[in-house]
Formats: sequence, C-alpha cells, structure tokens
Amino acid sequence: MTANSQIPPPPWQRLPDRQARRRREPISQEAIVSAAVRLLDREGLAALSMRRLAEELGTGAASLYWHVGSKDGLLDLVLDQVIGEGQVPDPDPARWREQLKDVARAQRRASLRHPYIVRISIGRIPMGPNALRYSERVLAILRAGGLPPRLAVQGYLLLIATVNGFTIDETGVTDGAPAGTGDSAGPDSAGPGDPASAQDAANMARDYIASLPRDLFPTMTGLADEFAFADADERFEMLIDIFVDGLARRAAANAAT
Repeated sequence: MTANSQIPPPPWQRLPDRQARRRREPISQEAIVSAAVRLLDREGLAALSMRRLAEELGTGAASLYWHVGSKDGLLDLVLDQVIGEGQVPDPDPARWREQLKDVARAQRRASLRHPYIVRISIGRIPMGPNALRYSERVLAILRAGGLPPRLAVQGYLLLIATVNGFTIDETGVTDGAPAGTGDSAGPDSAGPGDPASAQDAANMARDYIASLPRDLFPTMTGLADEFAFADADERFEMLIDIFVDGLARRAAANAAT
C-alpha cells in the first residue's frame, strides 16, 4: 500500500467515472500529469486542452478522461504535483520565523517556474496528498513557534494568499504563459524573467507621476523617484518580513494574556 492510498480523497475531488471495466492502458495518471506540466511550462494555460495533451502523449483523449476524469480533474492533479515540489523542513522552534520565510520564498520560486499555477489555484481547495503533507509540515512549524491554533491556521492560509497575490501580479500575464510567448505577452506584461521590462515600466510610472500637477498631487510628485524601484526580490523580502513579524507579535501578545 502506497502512502497516498492511505489518504482519503476530499468529498469535492473530481474523480473519473470508471463505470466501464478497467482496461489496460499504455499511459498512467502520473505520465499524463507530468506531460501536462511540461506543456503548461512551455506554452501556458491557454494552450492546454485534453485533445492537445493526448496528441503530446500519442494517445486518444478518451484515455486521458479515463485516468483524470475531466480537464478540471487534471488541473487539480497539476496543482498537487507542483505543490509537491516544495520541501518543508522539520520544525525548529528557535528558527520558526526564518523557516516560514523560506517556505514563502520557495512558494514564490515555484510560482515563477510555473507562472500559470496561481491562476489554476483560484477557486480550488488544494487537498491532494502533496498538499496535505505540505500543510501538515508548515503548520507544524507555526505551532512549534508558539502560535495558538487559530492563529496558526489563519496565518498559514494568509501566507499562501499573500504570496499568491504578489506572484500573480509579478508574472504579469493573463493565461499563465511564459514571458514572451503567446498573444498575452506584450510590452505591458513583463514576465518573471524580464527585469529590464519591469524597470522600464517603473521608470515610465516615475516619469508620469513626476509630470503631474504639483498643486494637485504634492505627495505623489514629491515621491516620484521612489516609483522607479523595481527590485521584486527586495520588495518580496520586505513583504514576508512584515508578515512574519506581525505573526510573531500576535503570538507573543497571546502568550502574555
């Protein structure tokens, strides 16, 4: 028995309808999901269809449906596979803040490797085997850091939402395609691998704000140069510092009462 077979599926999971007798298939669910990730990484979310994926695998779309149930079911599995790339350390109470920041950094790196993944996650409850193990380990870090139950769970969920919000803007595309591919990539959609375009956009924002009437916008025009700051890594570090420090202050206040 595998570790995954011991984890019961959540009631909302989109499972394939296998009323017909099981047939011998030349492909597996794992092969389908891996091929889907490769296709998505290469061409983005708009390029994914069951027919296109079947062509990539040299089989028929019906075989894919038998293994994954539906395109939504496939996307559930893709999300869980990408979540499974994350490695969460054993909890160290003395280092829980830095461990949580490392978790956030790793989540951001995964989102930049797979720019479509945040969009796939919208409206989905990640409860696949990898997601459950990931949640277990991150929550263990928060509890080891002294966070009470509600703060630990809400802090974990808010951390995911915070990083997702940062990276969905950072990837700069509407369909999760890599920068420079597909119709969605253009001069206003700098991707994660295009810091020069991000800097150009920031410079344009600075110049425009500096040109505004000073009597109407004295604060913004006075701060115009700051809008040229385009270092996403430094901005992200500031974000997680503020987030984790806030959790620590709440945990300390709770312990003092």
